[in-house]
Amino acid sequence: AAPRPASVNNNVHPGTAVRTGSDSRAELTFTDRTLARLGANSVFSFGEGRQDFDLASGSMLLYLPKSSGGARINTAIATSAGTSFSAMAEYHPKSWIKFIILEGHASVSLKHHPGETRALRAGQMIMVRAGATKLPEPQDIDLSELIKTSMLIATFSPLPSLNLILREAENQQNLPPSSHLIDPTGLNTRDQRAAALPSATPRTVPGRPPRP
Repeated sequence: AAPRPASVNNNVHPGTAVRTGSDSRAELTFTDRTLARLGANSVFSFGEGRQDFDLASGSMLLYLPKSSGGARINTAIATSAGTSFSAMAEYHPKSWIKFIILEGHASVSLKHHPGETRALRAGQMIMVRAGATKLPEPQDIDLSELIKTSMLIATFSPLPSLNLILREAENQQNLPPSSHLIDPTGLNTRDQRAAALPSATPRTVPGRPPRP
């Protein structure tokens, strides 16, 4: 089925693809407190049991509470998996995928080379090109800057994990990694450009699928 446009207070069921427009963002909430936010121009769906979240294009933020039992963010290039984390992903089909861990831990593996895996911790990002057979080393990003500038954080109500993310950002400033911190300001250009439009307003889409 064709992706359905995001709209306020709609229930979203497993297998239904949700699409956001060029001037909108969306938030989906689930009965186990898992939360997903979509950036502008994004297409997203989730499977039964909420263990697989599929990003067909665009950007998303996923918050997984400890009670969720874990989940995966899937794209055509790579998959990120974890049991409890807050993470961001941006995917441009046939081009590249980017994963960022805000708090918690996760692993990233290549879709067609599942043995190729990297572990990511809070404040790290990995960017993978389409057709890659090897994963690059994770990079350290400036979490404090990302918290201030990301439309998926700044234009919504506070994340349930915000205090954990702020603690990770503080730890990063007090004990900076040996590598240079990357300024993430330009990492979400697609959504930031949409947010600059006069008509840009976040939309909330609480999804309430039944428990499996």
